[in-house]
Amino acid sequence: MASSHQVSLCSAFLIHARPYRETSLIADLFTEEQGRVSVLFKGVRGGRARHKGLLQPFGRLLVSWQGQRELKTATDVEAAATPIRLQGHYLFCALYVNELLQRLLQPQDPHPELFTLYTRLLQSLDEAADLEPTLRAFELQLLELMGYGLPLEAEAISGAALVAEGYYQYDPEAGFFSVLPGSGERSQVYRGEMLLALARGELHSPEQRLAAKRLMRHALAHLLGGRPLRSRELFV
Repeated sequence: MASSHQVSLCSAFLIHARPYRETSLIADLFTEEQGRVSVLFKGVRGGRARHKGLLQPFGRLLVSWQGQRELKTATDVEAAATPIRLQGHYLFCALYVNELLQRLLQPQDPHPELFTLYTRLLQSLDEAADLEPTLRAFELQLLELMGYGLPLEAEAISGAALVAEGYYQYDPEAGFFSVLPGSGERSQVYRGEMLLALARGELHSPEQRLAAKRLMRHALAHLLGGRPLRSRELFV
C-alpha cells in the first residue's frame, strides 16, 4: 500500500456489486488488508469493457484504488487466482456468507484472520465438503472473530460447565442459562449435547444439525438487527 489515499494490488474478493450509470459498477470488496471497502469501477460494463467478466464473486483479485472518501475509485484490477465455480447449494451457501460479510463488517475495519477463514471456506465448498457442519463452523468462528463468540463451555450466571443432559436457553446479550425441560422460550432452548457437539465441530445427527442452524440464526439475527437476509430465500 502506498498511502491511505492510494492502495496498490490489495488482495480482495467481491462480495456484492450493483450497476452504476451505464457502464460502471460499485462493488463491496472484502480485502485482506482493509476489510470491507466500497470501490467504483468505471467502464467495466458493456461489450468492449476492459475488465468485463473479471469482477465476479468467489475469485481472488488484486485491486488498486485511490480516494479519501468511503467510496474509492479503482485504478486497476487483475485476477490473483482462477475463480471458483460453485453450483447448487454450495453456491447458495457462498452467496449467504457474502451477504453476511457485507452486512456485518464495518467499512475499512481489517479482519485478516476472517479473510483467511473465508478463503478456506470457499476452498471447502469447491471441494464439496459436508455443507451443514462446514457452514456452522464458519458462522461460529465469524462470531468469535467479531467479538461475539458463543460461550459454549459454561452457563452465564453460575459459570458451571454445560452438560450433555441439560437444557439451556440462549440470550444473545448474556449467554446460556440452565432451564428445566419444557420450560423457557421453546425456540430459544437447546440441548446441552448439541451445544457441546457444536463446540467440538461434530454435528452428526439431523436433530443436532437442525438445532445448531436454529441457534446460529438466533445469534446472527441479533447482530443483523432483525433484518432478514435476502440470500436465505434461496434455501427455501
